[in-house]
Amino acid sequence: MNFFLNHFLIGFLFISIHLYAQDYDLKTFQFSLTSEIMESEDLKLKGTISSNFLSTSSSDSLSLKGGVISSALGLYSDPPTLITFFPDTIQSSNSAIARAISTDLNGIQSTNLYVQIGGSKKLIKLPMSAVNDSLYEVSIPESLLTVRNFRTYFESVDSMDYSNTSNYETPLLSIPQNGLNMETRFSFYPDGILAEKWRMFSWPGELLNKRISTASLKEDGYVIHYWNPQTKKRIKPDSLQTGIAYWIHHEFNKPIIFTNSDTTAAALPLDDFTIYLEPGWNMIGSPFSFKTSFSRGNDSISGLYQFGDSQSDGWAGPLDFFEPWAGYAVHNDSEDIDSLVIKPFPDDSVQAERRLSTDWNIALEIQGENYFDRTGRIGRTEKALNEKDGYDTPKLPSMEDFVSISMDIDGNGDFNHSADIRSSDELNGIWNIRLSGKSNSGSIILSGESLDYLPEGSIVSVLDISTRDIIENFLSTGYTIEGKIDGAYDLRFVIGERSFVESTLMDLLSQIPEKFSISQNYPNPFNPETKMDFSVAQTGKVNIIIYNLLGQTVKTLVSETMDYGYHSIVWDGHDELGNPVSSGVYFSELRARGFRQSKKMLLLK
Repeated sequence: MNFFLNHFLIGFLFISIHLYAQDYDLKTFQFSLTSEIMESEDLKLKGTISSNFLSTSSSDSLSLKGGVISSALGLYSDPPTLITFFPDTIQSSNSAIARAISTDLNGIQSTNLYVQIGGSKKLIKLPMSAVNDSLYEVSIPESLLTVRNFRTYFESVDSMDYSNTSNYETPLLSIPQNGLNMETRFSFYPDGILAEKWRMFSWPGELLNKRISTASLKEDGYVIHYWNPQTKKRIKPDSLQTGIAYWIHHEFNKPIIFTNSDTTAAALPLDDFTIYLEPGWNMIGSPFSFKTSFSRGNDSISGLYQFGDSQSDGWAGPLDFFEPWAGYAVHNDSEDIDSLVIKPFPDDSVQAERRLSTDWNIALEIQGENYFDRTGRIGRTEKALNEKDGYDTPKLPSMEDFVSISMDIDGNGDFNHSADIRSSDELNGIWNIRLSGKSNSGSIILSGESLDYLPEGSIVSVLDISTRDIIENFLSTGYTIEGKIDGAYDLRFVIGERSFVESTLMDLLSQIPEKFSISQNYPNPFNPETKMDFSVAQTGKVNIIIYNLLGQTVKTLVSETMDYGYHSIVWDGHDELGNPVSSGVYFSELRARGFRQSKKMLLLK
């Protein structure tokens, strides 16, 4: 440091300072070796060649602080200048050259390029070579030019360890034919898409030729559909779009492996990718070839739901990550267009799944022989309401054959949600759960997993409406429903303090008829109307029909799905056409779930 100061003083004995402020043009020279103060009404200078101007002087017109050495040292403490050159598009089959111009009064110690592969936290350091005094370059190895793509930034360090870094460079990576292949370890479908099953898929990256041929099962053995959330219908697309998920069904002997066999493709720049969501259900996918997280603006956006696994059909979720080649359903509960942002790099500060850690959340799943549903959620969180809100996800669209879990949010008998999350202001509650299915054979296994700790002292019990059984340790044991689910199968989850759970179960049991039945009408004989009470032991299709002595149908009083419980119906003595019937003997008959019972009654006018 002494060497530096001695040479510095020799070179800067004569100092010229020009100050411009408003109408002043002041030139001053200083040779003083003392610390005397030079001052006037508008200017105050203190210091010598060898001392800093440590004080700040000011007037109405100007202010000055500093000295010769401090000003010069400021130049030496500045970071290196850095100008970078990086291609916007890179061919994956060729090496890429990165260049930078870096200069500094202290001299450049090193200039490096840092590379981060898509989806990875790791930074790869590539030292740059000096071409001359200021130009540096490095070749990016072909091993890094994969479908995962990468982002880079430059860093230059001078001999005083001051550094300067550039912004991220995010190139588009061109991929040759057959370079984008579903058959990779990162793919959701590494073995291809199964035959004769509906699955959802999306293209990671972008195809140069987005067009697809219209296809049908008869002509080409496969069909691709796009589900329109507005019309609630599936349509055949004529092109594939980035960020969109498509349904596919095929009848080939082997699983389908998608690749860009007849067109070039591109791995998109690794910037945040925004997907705009229409109100209701949307079918989307990730544009990246590796696992990614996402963020959302508000709680009106659900998690992600995925259809099917390696063998069975059904919905699973909500998930908080995207996998390449997979398609997902996501729900926008608001009435306006909203969005989510896919993040190509890990971000520990982003929590895609709505956190319920301060409250509790139970995941419900049913598994049959060929079908499953892993979308059920019940619980409490501080932000939720005790009525329908964004935390209560609607049921997903069902395929032709299925099993499903649904919930009655408002207690009005509409089981059209897969999640029922309520306010944590309350501790005790009853959740109305319905299992349903079509074409499912064999037993159904219902299980639950507590994703967060239940409040201390809380217990979970389940009441089977059909059998009147109470499952006290459901979270530990699960529950098996023997035989095929035909129509609706109702359960009640009672959760809270033990005293509340026990008393509520007794009340619920008292409301469940032990069997189907229809009472004798009253009054009997009657004119012109009569009333019948009937009990429904299990939710399902119920028919109550009036017949005459010849067995002919006179009037159908009930033909609908009815909830379990006690009900009543009135017959006003008219037939199907609204005409009054004559005096005589008639029969009322109840049919439900294989049960059949009739009662004789007399109309006298």
